[in-house]
Amino acid sequence: MIYDVVHRTSYTYDAPVTASFGSVRLLPADMDGQRCLERTVATSPESESHREHTDYFGNTAATFAIHRSHTQLVVTARSVIDTSARPSRFADTGDRPWESFAAPANAGFAADLTALEYSIDSPLVGRTRALADYGARSFAPERPLADAVLDLSRRIHTDFAFDAKATDVTTTLDDVLELRKGVCQDFAHVMVGALRSMGLPACYVSGYLETDPPPGRARLAGADRTHAWVGVYLGEGRFTGVDPTNDRLAGPRYITTARGRDYADVPPMKGVIYTDADESTLTVEVDVAPR
Repeated sequence: MIYDVVHRTSYTYDAPVTASFGSVRLLPADMDGQRCLERTVATSPESESHREHTDYFGNTAATFAIHRSHTQLVVTARSVIDTSARPSRFADTGDRPWESFAAPANAGFAADLTALEYSIDSPLVGRTRALADYGARSFAPERPLADAVLDLSRRIHTDFAFDAKATDVTTTLDDVLELRKGVCQDFAHVMVGALRSMGLPACYVSGYLETDPPPGRARLAGADRTHAWVGVYLGEGRFTGVDPTNDRLAGPRYITTARGRDYADVPPMKGVIYTDADESTLTVEVDVAPR
């Protein structure tokens, strides 16, 4: 499966901006079984400086700098991704008891820096007794990892209601666990937190999911959105993606743009502007189109 992806972010300001500096994580890399065939990032106004690099977590990031005055900034990321090799089933190692993947019992993971980094607390996801208790219902002794992880995903999908107005950037993970409401970012954080609280390394994944229009309705260009799910770490740099929002594996209809400890490591775009503007308007358009 090959997808054309366009992600356009527009900022409109009520006064001139004299300079903009930005960092973008919207360029899919060759990871999780996908292949990036093409990728570009363009800004309007055109940036005087543009650089791409691989960040600490292995994601492709782009930075830009604009030094001319502007009242609107448009950042357009385009990519062509082949997802045909993304796994459609849990890795075979998932048949092993979940305890064999957990720290500190797993001596092999003790020397694995990736396992360590994705097992400890991060800025937005801390290990708690409440998260451990919630996760424990899925992790009976000696239960295969795949069965336990998929059961946890199913429970989050069932127990939590999707409500875009229930949470915002100030909502904590404890709040989400109590509210039982939120969006994909919240559900991914809950699952990551529950897994880490059980001693299992897991990462937060940002990207896209091909969506279907309502029955009888034409597909609307630009109506897609970013998505978030969980990467369960299996050792040796391998992850299996699980989406608790939709209760499914992150298979060929998914596109990974970045992964990190939590959302704070992988925002699609962040930056600094110099301006006297008091207000700005943000518009985001995403289009994920199969070829």
